[in-house]
Amino acid sequence: MKKVIFLIFVASLCVLARTPEEKSGTYAIMKAFKEGRISSISTYEIMRPSLPHSFDTPEGHFKIHYDLSGYNAVDSVGYVYKIGRYLEDSWSFYMDSLGYIPPPSDGTEGGDGKYDIYLRDLDCYGQTWPGDDGPQPWSDWTSYIDIENDFDGVYPNDDPEGPVAGAMKITCAHEFHHAVQFGLRGTSGAWIAELTSVYYEERCYPMVNDYIWLIEYLTSNPEQPLDWEAGYHMYGLGLFSQHIANEFTDGFLTHVWDTMRYLEDWDALVATSYLFSTSLEELYSEFATLSLLIGSRDAGYFADGPAFADMRIENTHNSYPTGGSTSNRPYGFGANYIEFTDFPIEDIDLTISFHGEASTNWFVNGVWKSGDSSFVIEGVCWDTAGTIVIPLVNRADFVGLSVIPTGDTRVRYIYSYTADVGATRIDEREFPNMVSIKISPNPFNSICVIEANANEIEIYDNTGKSINSMILKNGRTSWDARDNEGSPVPSGIYFIKTEGSLAHRVAFIK
Repeated sequence: MKKVIFLIFVASLCVLARTPEEKSGTYAIMKAFKEGRISSISTYEIMRPSLPHSFDTPEGHFKIHYDLSGYNAVDSVGYVYKIGRYLEDSWSFYMDSLGYIPPPSDGTEGGDGKYDIYLRDLDCYGQTWPGDDGPQPWSDWTSYIDIENDFDGVYPNDDPEGPVAGAMKITCAHEFHHAVQFGLRGTSGAWIAELTSVYYEERCYPMVNDYIWLIEYLTSNPEQPLDWEAGYHMYGLGLFSQHIANEFTDGFLTHVWDTMRYLEDWDALVATSYLFSTSLEELYSEFATLSLLIGSRDAGYFADGPAFADMRIENTHNSYPTGGSTSNRPYGFGANYIEFTDFPIEDIDLTISFHGEASTNWFVNGVWKSGDSSFVIEGVCWDTAGTIVIPLVNRADFVGLSVIPTGDTRVRYIYSYTADVGATRIDEREFPNMVSIKISPNPFNSICVIEANANEIEIYDNTGKSINSMILKNGRTSWDARDNEGSPVPSGIYFIKTEGSLAHRVAFIK
């Protein structure tokens, strides 16, 4: 049976300036394994910590190892109990709610078959270590987790119980999903491991919001591809997982990882897309277009959207006719964004002609936003050239173009475009239906107020089942976290939608 021994000095995993490794050391561990600095054919046992005390969580899933004195000392046994509670919450969510397969048991390593957690003085919040081959025919690995023993000097977050509690919660959720991942495909790419773990920490604990700063790795380099691992782009792509869940509920990501027992990560993502009646190309291009509407251009689609950095714009045009390309060309499954500004005051349309490299398919869409209203105009789709007409651009606060090639993720693709304005060719009665939804507070613990320029809203649970519908009066209503029969709903993520709108996520926390 295969053993895994680490031949690197762990203290070097995390660095002084805040980077994702300072949050989770697991990426550095996976990187060291991929680069051959970890032996995967060793008969030696993993060098686990040795701590004098242990606590078994009441639910029976975890054994938490700790010390009350010395370098690795915790402040109190109460700290251990809290870690246990957050871990069991994560177990309940992943296994009981989503149906994930539990990580394989490591036998008597650590004392018994419970999953082992070691509270230690770390340079990062936590890290998950892979171990032996598990008993299954797929590439399942056992693992254990190190978690910081006191979170002294923790970075700020939004948890109402304070930043230490928030750091404890999201570390348990993030690292335990890495443990789940090791049990399904130990050799998975770090890109798909991190874009799901970043999403799930926020999914488990939506009040913490420690993931917000990670999104900037996406917004500052959107041209990088979906499976890029030469940097931290994959952490920002936690937003892609949020988009997937918004569209298809949590069942999509669960199915991806379940499929990865038998298929490589990219193939599993492609296969799951087909199962959910879409394609990876369509799914990613829709996400890349909608992610232009965050930060100062937020349209309410992504939770915490206003808190994110703006997506980087490649070119901005303010006189017409115009055109261009970019030297910072997008990779396959990457994106570029173009902005158009300074239109005349009369009603006009913007016509854009696009030409892309013929060796790949392109998805190019126009984006229009004014106040709380926004819409996307599909342009080039599964093609290399086409024309996009964005109507009444003079009425918009923002007009943009998203450019996404869906070819080889290690190739940068060439494109060009021209744009000009002209008298509007659209009747105002045919102007696209622009439905916006506002939810506050979000998350909420008793009642939330919903505002929309619509007559009725529909509320769905995270399985996609409609649980309530409500009539709006003067564009406003409130929801007290009850279903259509008046019964209280459990804590969790719900989706609010109306005809003509995107699904908007709201978190209910009792």
